[in-house]
Amino acid sequence: RILAQRLVWGVVSFPSGAMVGKDGSPSKRQRVGGSAIAAVLLLSACLSPHRAAGGAAPTVTLALDSKCILGESPVWDAKMRRLHFVDINGKLLHSFDPKSSKCSTVDMGEEVGCVVPYKKQRVLVAGVSQVWQVDFKGKKDGETTDGTLLPGHFAIVPESEMEAMDNPGEDPSLQALPGFRFNDGKCDPQGRFLVGTMNKDWRDPAARKGRLFRMVEPLPLRNEDDLDGIVHQYGPNPVLKPIISEVTLSNGMAWGRSKGRDAALPYDLFYFIDSAKQTVDVFGYDDESGDIDLGSRKTVVEVPTLEEGGGVPDGMTIDSEGMLWVALGESGSVARYDPGTGEELMRVKLPVKRPTACTFGGDDLCDLYVTTREEKGEAASEHWGGLFRVRVEGVKG
Repeated sequence: RILAQRLVWGVVSFPSGAMVGKDGSPSKRQRVGGSAIAAVLLLSACLSPHRAAGGAAPTVTLALDSKCILGESPVWDAKMRRLHFVDINGKLLHSFDPKSSKCSTVDMGEEVGCVVPYKKQRVLVAGVSQVWQVDFKGKKDGETTDGTLLPGHFAIVPESEMEAMDNPGEDPSLQALPGFRFNDGKCDPQGRFLVGTMNKDWRDPAARKGRLFRMVEPLPLRNEDDLDGIVHQYGPNPVLKPIISEVTLSNGMAWGRSKGRDAALPYDLFYFIDSAKQTVDVFGYDDESGDIDLGSRKTVVEVPTLEEGGGVPDGMTIDSEGMLWVALGESGSVARYDPGTGEELMRVKLPVKRPTACTFGGDDLCDLYVTTREEKGEAASEHWGGLFRVRVEGVKG
């Protein structure tokens, strides 16, 4: 546990954030790197001796001054060597290149809950009630562009998540439940896409709950030529199957192995955060089928409320030692937990108040990237909504 904390400020160069506009629909913007001074937060803490890994203090740097209204869903794309993330309320998809410090931005035209890498140089982006594809492929092999939103949705929420709309003189039609949208989502170790829905009135106990879905393939894979050059991993008409119901605020997901389980064996645990519960829960997981054992659900981490010195558990990732990293909303920090004991092993303070999600990235997976959200008022942090990079000696994804 943390016994003491000391904040030390330094300087580092980071992208200036000059915006270069381009014509086209959807609009694309590229954040061009420049030279500017950013604050570096060095946090020295007394850590549990078995987690100290040499005792070096974690370092926190501003990777990108993205000014997200609600930054979320950071994910490392090993093929493109980029860090993708979204600005939900800004309706934007960001794709950050750590090597050049450049960031491509695509205007999605609607709220977007999450992004996951797909095939070739494409990503899947969950919007309000539809899943879209964005293509970053350039004209030459291996070349990466600013990103193009492909026409036509990739998948939509099933009819169970929609309601009939009576139109006078017309046949009844369906539309997404009002006030609902996709929220956090991730791919499991086998590449299956899981994504949750949420009610924007989730704080109301009487409000209808959301669900967690898994994308499944109803038809056999077809030759790429049959799909006009678009490769669908799930076939031409993927559907979303509900796997967990009565979810208030679907957020963090991670996959791990039971204690003592050989690393060569498949993952058998699924960690999940319903933020309203203030907990991290675990389920038994079948890596081969993607099925979740609902009856095995149990709480492994109880996160104290903000008033109790904790925060709102939001996005989550897992490191190479099987420890969970959770962004604690409104607390200005990310915490490392042992899911075997529920103990908080480390807390890293950020120079902002509202972290949202985290993931490991970089070629060596030693960088923990943290997204954040907007702050208002005179006390707002200078770099609210920015993308931060955390390094902890001996810890990697």
